[in-house]
Amino acid sequence: MRGPKPQYPIQIVDNEIADMRQLVNSRNAPQGKVKRAKIILSAHEHPEWSNQDIAHAVGCSDRMVRKWRHRWSETKSLADLPRPGAPRRFSP
Repeated sequence: MRGPKPQYPIQIVDNEIADMRQLVNSRNAPQGKVKRAKIILSAHEHPEWSNQDIAHAVGCSDRMVRKWRHRWSETKSLADLPRPGAPRRFSP
């Protein structure tokens, strides 16, 4: 176990765990959300793991793990924040 103890402990209820497991096993889910769900599930299932351990298991950077642990503790959501910029001028 490398690195300091995580600053944001993750607490998830049973129905959220079931939803995240379904998201991880889905073939049509966006891969960004799948990776976020894996991070949160790993943090919940292994509270003794550091952010570096979770990043190694999931296949991302420890910065991403810190970001999504913090965002989950604040919002309980895996969604992206709204992107900055001017509104679209043409429809897709």
